[in-house]
Order: sequence, then C-alpha cells, then structure tokens
Amino acid sequence: MKMLLEWNNNLMLKGDKNGSTPLHFAVIGTLRQICSQLLIASPDALYEHDHNGSFPTHVAASVGATRVITDFVMKSPNCAGLLDARGRTFLHVAVDRMDIGTVDYACRNISLSWILNMQDKDGNTGLHLAIRKGSLRMFCSLLGNRKVQLHLMNEKGETALDTARHAIPGGLYMQGENEVQILKALKYVSAKRGIVHQGFLDEFDIDQSRQEEIHMMSQVKEGTQSLCIGSVLIATVTFGATFTMPGGLRADDHTNAGSPTLAGTFYFYAFIVANTIAFTLSVMATISYIISGTPAVHPRRREVLFKRATPLMLISVSSMVAAFALGTYMMLAPIAPVPPLAIFLIFILIFTYHSWEMIISDIVLFTALCRRKGIWYGIVWAYPFAFFLVVLIPSSLLLAFKLAQVSHTGGKVEPPAQPPTPFA
Repeated sequence: MKMLLEWNNNLMLKGDKNGSTPLHFAVIGTLRQICSQLLIASPDALYEHDHNGSFPTHVAASVGATRVITDFVMKSPNCAGLLDARGRTFLHVAVDRMDIGTVDYACRNISLSWILNMQDKDGNTGLHLAIRKGSLRMFCSLLGNRKVQLHLMNEKGETALDTARHAIPGGLYMQGENEVQILKALKYVSAKRGIVHQGFLDEFDIDQSRQEEIHMMSQVKEGTQSLCIGSVLIATVTFGATFTMPGGLRADDHTNAGSPTLAGTFYFYAFIVANTIAFTLSVMATISYIISGTPAVHPRRREVLFKRATPLMLISVSSMVAAFALGTYMMLAPIAPVPPLAIFLIFILIFTYHSWEMIISDIVLFTALCRRKGIWYGIVWAYPFAFFLVVLIPSSLLLAFKLAQVSHTGGKVEPPAQPPTPFA
C-alpha cells in the first residue's frame, strides 16, 4: 500500500463510476490506519466528493465511524463544514443515521461549535432532525451545548419547538414518550415558536384530525379488551386473598374463632393495607376500562378514562407485589426468617422494571439542562426522581433495617396469647 502511494499519489483523487475515491472506500470499511496513510499521501482527498455530493466526512458519519471523523477534523478542521448535495454537514448525516456517538463528539468538541447551527437546504439544523427522529439521547446532547440555538427557523418557519409539537404521535401516547419529554424540555427552557401559520384549519387538516380520532378510538377499543382482563384478574386475586389470610384462621374452639391467626402484628396490617389498595385501584381501573370501551360514551371522555386507568393498574400491580412479599414474610418467619433485603429488592426490581426508561430519560435530561441553564434548572426538572432518591429509598432502607432487626432478635412472628387451659 505504501509503495503504491509513493509510486503515484494521483490515484488518491481518482473516483470510480460513482465518484467514490479510495478514501471513501477506506472510510466505509472503517479502516482507520489506511485512512491515515491515504491522508498522508494526499490531504486533498478529504475535499473530494462523489456523485451524490458526499465527502469522506459524510460517509464516515453514515457508517458511524466516529474515530475516523476525529482523525479527519484533527488533520483539517475545515472539512467539518463541508456540505453534501442536500446542504448537510456530517452532523446532519449522523443525526439522520441515529449515530449517537458522532453527535456526542460534535457537541463535546469546542472546535466544532461553528457547525452546530448550520442549516441544510430545507433550513433544518441538527436539532430539528434530532427532534423529528424522536431520539431523546441525541436531543439532549444538542440541548446541553449552549452554542446550539433554539430559535432558528427552517424553510417552513418552524423552530425546534414547532417541530417538537408536530412530532407528537397521533392517537394515544404515554406521558413518558420521548416526543413528549422533548416538548416539555423545550418549553421548560423557554424555547420560542416560529412564524408558522397557526389557528387555521384547511380541509386537509380537518381530514387528518378525523383520521387521528378514528385511529385513537381503535386504539382505545383494542387496549380496553386486553387491559380490562388484567384488571379483573388483579381484583379477583386480591378479593380471594382477603378471605384466605396468610397463616389461616383460628379454630372453632378458640375465643376469636374464625379470625386470622397472625392478626395483631405490624406486617399483617401492612398486608391488609397493600391488598386493599390493590383491590380498590383494580376495581376503579376496571370501571374506567368498561366505560372507555363503550361506543355510546363521548370519544374525548373515553380517551381520558383510558389514560386515567393506566396508572391505577400500575399502582395496583405494585401493591399486589407488596402484599405478596409481606404475606411470604409472615408465613416463613416463624420457621426460617426471610432476609429483609430480599423483600426490599423485590420492590426495587419491580420499580426498576417499570421505570427504567423513565429513570434514564430523567438522568439524561437532568444532565442536559444543567449544562445549558445551571444545576438548579436540572434539580427542579428532575424533582420527582430526586424525591425518589432522597425520600423513598432511605425510607425503604429503614424498613429493611427494621425487618433485619426483627430477624436478628428471633425472626418469629409471636402467636397471640392463648387462654389458659382449665384444670381438670
């Protein structure tokens, strides 16, 4: 390879029928060492484009070759601003290909700040495209850089906030969706709207609104059928647990015949509370699902009831898990103390499974907002997550230590006092 380059450096600038040079092909294969040798032989190869107008930097961004782009920028910083046939920089291409690594690199590198607000032929910046892609990670990388302007408008007169509004999916969606989080974050940092015409609905907009309403009602119908079954099952299980208490019932010859044998302990009452909450909320969710699935009800009310029932279901499931953990502890404590940490881990596992994406989203947004506006903006934004870390986790730890103390002192649930046996 080295001998060939020394023999004829002009080969570096020769393209094939598509205009691709040897450097283009080396980038496609992410052959970093070969790219370095080719650049040493002919630095001008960085400024040769193919028939699609793509320079080596664009090709590198399209294949996720972040390290190759790093070498290119170090070799010639001006190549970062090269535009392809669509007026895009390598940052636009990286966002379009969902290459988070390259976007992070461009946002962290101070020397590349001048390309962050460059617009393509449609007037879109990298921020516009990241919002359209619905990638919270790329959005936060750009939002966290203070050089990124939030008020630039594209050819349609849309700012980043307008693009975020249009990116909200039609029909039903959860509040934790990336598009919703992006819109909330932009509003939180006081992003402005553009000059796109508002308040006027033409025939196309009306037809589209009707189609979205039909689609939403179809989603409600399908979701109600499956989720209603789940809520009924939870109600059935918790209803049965009320009359099948852990530990059984006292015998007929006992003073309090028919009462639970484990009554009078803290864990028994905690079990009753958790089981009751699960039953109550599951019944409420079932009623909401039944009404939301009724065609005679107004579509708007059906949508509201369907969305309202979802958190009720999640809380009822969590309460049912808590009741299961407490019941297990009461049953096994007299013979083999259950490690309190195991019960604590059950709650953490369930919470993490359900809230993992929300936790990651809050952490990413918290970091981006702190970089852009300061730490207090981030704290106010992430106060529910902070409340979980500062209040709920320590409280759960205290409960775990309490269970550990009980286990250390014997770990047994003391049976209620029995009446003295009369003398014969």
